[in-house]
Amino acid sequence: MSMLGTQGALATLAVAFVASAALRAGDVVAALPRVIDDGFGGPLAAGADPPAPEPEVVGLLADLRASRAALAERERALEERQQVLDAIEGRLETRLEELEAAQRRLEETAVLVDDAAGRDVRHLAEMYRQMKPKQAAEIFNRMPPGFAAGFLGEMPSEAAALILANMEADRAYAVSILLAGRNVERDQVR
Repeated sequence: MSMLGTQGALATLAVAFVASAALRAGDVVAALPRVIDDGFGGPLAAGADPPAPEPEVVGLLADLRASRAALAERERALEERQQVLDAIEGRLETRLEELEAAQRRLEETAVLVDDAAGRDVRHLAEMYRQMKPKQAAEIFNRMPPGFAAGFLGEMPSEAAALILANMEADRAYAVSILLAGRNVERDQVR
């Protein structure tokens, strides 16, 4: 046999092997649709009914479904609760801002009132200073000591001393103690 004849025979044999392998692969592929997994790793023939699950498996599946439903309901309830909490938080923030604004207005009003009261006290103190010390002392004898000390504290020392000298002794003493206490407090603040 010649070399050419040997190569032709080998080519024919190769074609025959390839055709045989293709036919076998076709048979395997054709057989695949007939084999179905039974869910436990074993084959189940086509058309056959799967085996009935065991009662424990059915119970576990039912429990799993119930747990999933309960979790879904709980998640929904938590989302609703979060929405309510977010709404409450928004309202609280709004109320807090309103309260802070009201506090600022109140502080501004308190400053205005304090300024007006201070002006009134200074004005009255000036009026008492311009009175005769004996007449002013008669009025100061009727005032509560703290009130009298407030007016005398606004006056120059000389005028306050003349009024104190004309007041009843026990009243003058009480007012002097209050004035001294205020001076001590002022010195401690400095």
